[in-house]
Amino acid sequence: MYQLSSAMLGTIATVARVNNSLQNPALSASLVSGVKNLSEMFTRGTKAGATAYLEDGALRASYLHYYVPVNVGKIQMLLEELRPLLPSRTNEEFRVLDVGGGPGTGSLALLDWCSSQSLPPISSLRMTVVDRSIEAMKLSTRLWEEYARQINIPSIQPLQTAVCDLEHSFPPVLRMGAEKNAYHLIIVQNVLSELFAEKSDCIARRTTLINHLVDCLAKDGSLMLIEPASRAESRALHQVRDNVLSELQCSIYSPCLHDQLCPALLKPDDWCHEEREWQTPSWISQIDREVGFIKDALKFSYVIIRKDGKSLVPRKQDYHRVVSELREMKGEKRVWLCDQTGRSEVGRQDKERSTTNATFDNWHRGAIVRVDEIVRKERKGRPAMVGRILSSGVAEVIRPA
Repeated sequence: MYQLSSAMLGTIATVARVNNSLQNPALSASLVSGVKNLSEMFTRGTKAGATAYLEDGALRASYLHYYVPVNVGKIQMLLEELRPLLPSRTNEEFRVLDVGGGPGTGSLALLDWCSSQSLPPISSLRMTVVDRSIEAMKLSTRLWEEYARQINIPSIQPLQTAVCDLEHSFPPVLRMGAEKNAYHLIIVQNVLSELFAEKSDCIARRTTLINHLVDCLAKDGSLMLIEPASRAESRALHQVRDNVLSELQCSIYSPCLHDQLCPALLKPDDWCHEEREWQTPSWISQIDREVGFIKDALKFSYVIIRKDGKSLVPRKQDYHRVVSELREMKGEKRVWLCDQTGRSEVGRQDKERSTTNATFDNWHRGAIVRVDEIVRKERKGRPAMVGRILSSGVAEVIRPA
């Protein structure tokens, strides 16, 4: 199970003064109230809230205590997916851009990842954070410097910051990136749904921004887009995904096993998101008890885009991604799968369980699986809506979520 490193927890606890905050009843009440207000703000998705919360001292403190650890966890789970592509040795800079990074969450997540995994070497990192909030930029620098103090590695380069409102202009770091294909990794977390929210053509405007960021990638670079798990934000992300794929020479590294139009968009009630377990930090559990939340799993939607055609796993006809929880029904279990042919429901009856398909019992949302044969019997001249895995079939997990 994924858990935050001791250095990361120590950094956040020190800068946020976690012990003082949660032991002081007045401060604790303020944090709980702030987390409630932020949750409501993010759920509503109002532009006013999106631009203001990091400028407000109380909300900023709540965000640092609660949302920074959560968002660091999401990014590091996706860095694990990128592990095969990250250099273990390099004499060159590894350039990273954290777009709309708030308190530098993406930069901090990668710094911690490099410290523990040495992928890439920490001395090669050149990190830049872009955000419209001056206070957020100050906080990002504090977190970066405190983390460097925690691990005591003098070779860490200073964090670069740039204040910019992406709805109105591109900062020099983006213009230069487009000219030089500069960045090996660009992280855009919880940003798209906040941009152009009041515009009728918000999807087109967001697509233009993401197209520009793809242009900023090195030829072997990755663009990581992370959004909330809610239906509206997830569907908006995948609309941008479809537009970018149709307009540029690029492809999906993960989670998709294809570059076709997103099949989740065919029905208005469908959407695609992740739900991954983690070890909840103690102070988040404490806040959860006060607020009534449960953060025993990290929920989010994401897309990783590349220009070199590489993908998380080989694209094969018998590979599928699980896009639902395993549902236990009377006499059988079912899941929804997604692949280049679309989304489909597949089940295995209990009487068909065998040694070759027993791992079906462990399938979970986000897993990449292989099925050698899915049988769809015809009824009245039409194939059955639910495909079947028979006792003779092979069902295995290629990569867990």
